[in-house]
Amino acid sequence: MINTETLKSELNELTVCQLTSLQYAIAKKLEEKATAKSKSEKALLTDEELDMLAEVMRN
Repeated sequence: MINTETLKSELNELTVCQLTSLQYAIAKKLEEKATAKSKSEKALLTDEELDMLAEVMRN
């Protein structure tokens, strides 16, 4: 884990262009996570539920 003071120091040295790129990358990653979560919520059964169903069917 990175030290908080080190992180603050490194962020202070970034240029505006670098900060904009960082902001874009973070926003894109959050959007990807939200999309993945949305897809899994729309599934009929979650992976865990499918595993439980397979276990029941085996017995």
